[in-house]
Amino acid sequence: MEVTFKEIDTIFNRTKNALMEFMEIITPVIENAKDDHERLYWHHIYEEEEHRSDRLDILLPKIQAFLKDEHSIASNQLEFIHLLQDISLEKFGLHNFLEHLDLSLFQFKGTELEGKIQTLRDFTYDDYQQMKTILEKLNQEFQGGIQLDTSIPTDEKEGKSSNVKIEAYSHDHSHERNQSKQTLRKTLTVGSLKQR
Repeated sequence: MEVTFKEIDTIFNRTKNALMEFMEIITPVIENAKDDHERLYWHHIYEEEEHRSDRLDILLPKIQAFLKDEHSIASNQLEFIHLLQDISLEKFGLHNFLEHLDLSLFQFKGTELEGKIQTLRDFTYDDYQQMKTILEKLNQEFQGGIQLDTSIPTDEKEGKSSNVKIEAYSHDHSHERNQSKQTLRKTLTVGSLKQR
């Protein structure tokens, strides 16, 4: 489990630095917004990332403490559960950060900032995929104890209409769902329904 928490620590430290860099990029955009809509749009994104930065400031020392003395925190079950829940919440924050970076790529396309934001986006995407794998491992390790899937993004929730999902952020089963829908369409024809 130590390796898993080292990976989490690395990802969250990297994303903390990335979101600080991103906030520096969008600060002048907020300051020089041409209208209230633009100012509010970027302010909203900035504020979400600032709140996430505050949460990471609290979480990162907890992860470091766990890495220094795994048995101490693991022996306090309530504290360990809170740590796992906070990690799950930050996986969701990583998903939102990825969306914020993608939104900013639309705004900064063709500018000198596009390359920098694209770099942040690329490693954030990889980090997000890695966090999904890590949380899946933790879910399997602690089955029956706690549920770590408390922060599933809309794009990955079962039972949500595909109209509100963005395919780029959906989990890997989206292709399988599309195939099963096509299979269902092929089997449910007017002729097949008349025969039933």
